[in-house]
Amino acid sequence: MPEAPPKRRRPLWRILGILTAILLLAWGGSTLIVHFVAEARWAAMKADWQALMEETRKRGQSRPPLRGTPTEGNAWDDYIKALSEVRSLYDLESQAAPRYLKGIPGSNRALVERVLTRHSSMIDAVRRASCRCRVNLDLEWKEGALNLPSRFGSATIAPLAVCLSRFLAEAGKAGEATELLIDTCRFAADIDHVEDMAPAFEELRELLAAGRLSRDQMSNLDRELELLDREFPRRGDRAALELIALGAQFLRSGHSITVQLVGLHADPEDSLWRYGYSAHLMKAEAFDAIRRAVMTLRDADERPWTESRSLLKQLTAELTASRNPIVQTAPEEVLGSDLLHRVHRSQLRLLRVAARHKATGELLDLDDPFGAKLLTRRTGDSLTVWSVGPDGEDQGGIGSFLYDREERDILIDVHR
Repeated sequence: MPEAPPKRRRPLWRILGILTAILLLAWGGSTLIVHFVAEARWAAMKADWQALMEETRKRGQSRPPLRGTPTEGNAWDDYIKALSEVRSLYDLESQAAPRYLKGIPGSNRALVERVLTRHSSMIDAVRRASCRCRVNLDLEWKEGALNLPSRFGSATIAPLAVCLSRFLAEAGKAGEATELLIDTCRFAADIDHVEDMAPAFEELRELLAAGRLSRDQMSNLDRELELLDREFPRRGDRAALELIALGAQFLRSGHSITVQLVGLHADPEDSLWRYGYSAHLMKAEAFDAIRRAVMTLRDADERPWTESRSLLKQLTAELTASRNPIVQTAPEEVLGSDLLHRVHRSQLRLLRVAARHKATGELLDLDDPFGAKLLTRRTGDSLTVWSVGPDGEDQGGIGSFLYDREERDILIDVHR
């Protein structure tokens, strides 16, 4: 039989060419898939971001004035003017009021008075805003930037207003002083800097303890404190606003990933390979994860303190463990404890109980942000009201009005 001809072997270069073509097709196909998935996720992120911004715009569109006839207009227009004027102050001027209120050696009352005289329009703006019928934040996405009014300056304006109220009280104008303090609290709440309520609350406590207010003035104070309590800022709303700002940063930076986005301890290039080197996909995943966490926090704002604290701890652990480096930065950039919100709301409610008691003798039954109900004790004509504080343990009314992190009660003493 004739022998079969030997099989012809394909040249090695042809085999390599076929393999290369297959790899290129696979790479091209996977690139297309990543692109389509990334752009779909990016479009969904933009829609969620826009919806969140619209929701924030609508929040607080109308509200009752603290007193008198409501004035047309948006309180934020007044706040923007006041905050803009803060930038014209020198450092020494901006620190004058906080130093004076804290009694720091070398603090200068005369300097505080000069600042109040030269920049009286800042305090006038806060007073006008308290009677505005609207307080919606003007959020506008325009030409690649989010028009978000700066919060810088509230820590300067609030102490200045408190100093002025003290000067008014010393001049025998306790009623006017009280109204200015309430206006300042509403300003701090609208700006969402609850920590700037603390000096005003302490000054109100001093006025109540000194007995400088008439029965009618205390009744007015009682009503205005109730309004402040109803519109007290929520930690979840502040987190949502931070998320809007983060989303705007995503949109502005587009396809780039910077160290500012992924954190100082992460290399942007090392992080992108998980997402097919698509910055859109990394950002969209991060926004969705943080958005779900923020929505959970918003739902938890009215939960008991122990549940809220536990939930925050759980969310922080989950986000920190994420493989997405942007998500890992969320616990410090977006999420935050509602501890200060609850501390200052406790102080507000203590003031409410004290004002109502001095005005009518009635004892308000109010919830304790750190426990079940605010606790009370009568001794003769004296009344002690307290919150159990962040540790959740009742110390029997041992503590102070100020939060000192020593696990004591937050309390107020009044005489009728």
